Amino acid sequence: MSNTSCPNCGARMSCGCQRRQASNGASACSSCVGALEEKIKVKKLATAETTPTTIQPKWGANRYKTK
Repeated sequence: MSNTSCPNCGARMSCGCQRRQASNGASACSSCVGALEEKIKVKKLATAETTPTTIQPKWGANRYKTK
């Protein structure tokens, strides 16, 4: 088992109980995973606000309804 360090804060993670995985797949230590999740949440909200939502028209077989 190798000793690794947290890519966010640089803390040494010597056992598996200290390693966590964030919702975006990034690895973090148990002490900074909460802050990383908050950053991810803020980034998702900012992206959602700037992404325009468009309604695509449906062309094709359902365009004209027949009885």
